[in-house]
Amino acid sequence: MKVLVTGATGNTGRHVVRGLLDAGADVRVLVRDPAEAPGGEVVRGDITDPAEAAEGVDAVYFVWPFYSAEGIGKAVKPFKDKKIVYVSSAAAEDGGFWGEVEEAVRNVTDDWTFLRVTGLATNTLGWVPQAKTGKVRAPYGRAKRSLVHEKDVADMAIAAFTGNHGRQIYLVTGPEALTQAEQVAIIGEALGTAATWEEQPPEEAATQLGEEFAQSALPYWASLVDEPEPVSLDVAKVTGHPARPFDDWARERFS
Repeated sequence: MKVLVTGATGNTGRHVVRGLLDAGADVRVLVRDPAEAPGGEVVRGDITDPAEAAEGVDAVYFVWPFYSAEGIGKAVKPFKDKKIVYVSSAAAEDGGFWGEVEEAVRNVTDDWTFLRVTGLATNTLGWVPQAKTGKVRAPYGRAKRSLVHEKDVADMAIAAFTGNHGRQIYLVTGPEALTQAEQVAIIGEALGTAATWEEQPPEEAATQLGEEFAQSALPYWASLVDEPEPVSLDVAKVTGHPARPFDDWARERFS
C-alpha cells in the first residue's frame, strides 16, 4: 500500500509517518517545507491542491486544518476511490464544517474511516508559559475535557490503514475527563512547578482569543462544566492498548 500523509509535520502526522514506515508501508508526505519532512517520499505542496501528491497512492491520511469547509470539494477530488482516514472532530456529530468535510469525503470514496477526536493534549501547550510562573489565568477551569495523546490518534490511523475499518466512525478520547484546572496542575508537576488556575472572566478572555475563535470556544467550554466530554473505549478497541493518560503526555513533554 502506498499512503499519502497530509499534515505530515503536524502533531499527529509525524507519528503516522513513522508508524507506517515501521509497518513497511510505502509513504509519501505532502509538506510545504521539505526540510521539515519526517520521512518518506516528499512532495511539496498544499492540501488545498493535492492533485500531484495524490497521483499513484492507494490511501490518504487526511487533515483539513481550516475552520471552514470552503474549498473542500477541490481538495478531496484527487482522492476519488482511495482509502481515506480523516482526522475529524467529535463536533461533527452536530454537523457544522466538520460534518461538511466528512460528507465531502463520503462523496469521493466508499472506503473511509473517520477519527472523531475530542481534542488533542497539545492544545494545552498555550498554557505552558503561564504555568512556568505558577499560575494560569483562563476561563472555565471546571470544564472537563478528555484530551487525546497525539500518538493515540496516530495509532488509530495506522490500524485503520492496516486493518478492516472501512466506513467506520470512531470517537477518539483520552481515558478520563479532567478539568482544565486539573490539567494545569499536571502540567505544573511535570514542569516542576506548583501551577494553579485563576478563573478569568469570559468577557476578558474573548478579547484575547479573537472574535471568531471565542464565539465557538467559550460557549463550548462553558457547556463542559456540567456536561464533560465523553470518554470512549474506541482507542483500546482498535489499537489493542488503552488510551494514554494526560499525565503521561505531560511527563513526556516536560520532564
